[in-house]
Amino acid sequence: ATLATLLRPLLDQELSIVFYDLTTIRAEGSTEMSEELRRFGLSKEGDIARQVMLGVVQTADGLPIHHEVFAGNTGETTTLIP
Repeated sequence: ATLATLLRPLLDQELSIVFYDLTTIRAEGSTEMSEELRRFGLSKEGDIARQVMLGVVQTADGLPIHHEVFAGNTGETTTLIP
């Protein structure tokens, strides 16, 4: 009950404004596995790299409320399609 009381203000956030951030996470190594998300794509630095993409939705106060991992060759605009 105490933990729930402490968490309640964090979960009771105003959600009329949320922010979405998408970043790439570079992955090194040559091992390839079937169905993996590491794919060659254009990194934020502008070069082609094996990577995954991480999308995070957060409240106006910066509290993350949702995340999703995408294949590294996913176009940014397609991550907004539900």
